[in-house]
Amino acid sequence: MGTANHRAYSFEMKPTIEQVEKNGKLIWKVEAAGVVRYHEQDWQAEWLYNYLTRLYNCDETNPQKS
Repeated sequence: MGTANHRAYSFEMKPTIEQVEKNGKLIWKVEAAGVVRYHEQDWQAEWLYNYLTRLYNCDETNPQKS
């Protein structure tokens, strides 16, 4: 898989996912480390959210990690 660039994210808060209305459509909003991404397809939003949550859980700089 190669070297991941996940260190670009410094997680101070756990990633979030929610459905929001944008331009009259329900879409997914995924937010982490101050970055917001919008996806129309469920699988895209779920994949990104799960990926970011895994990074959050293994981030040694995570202040909420014991």
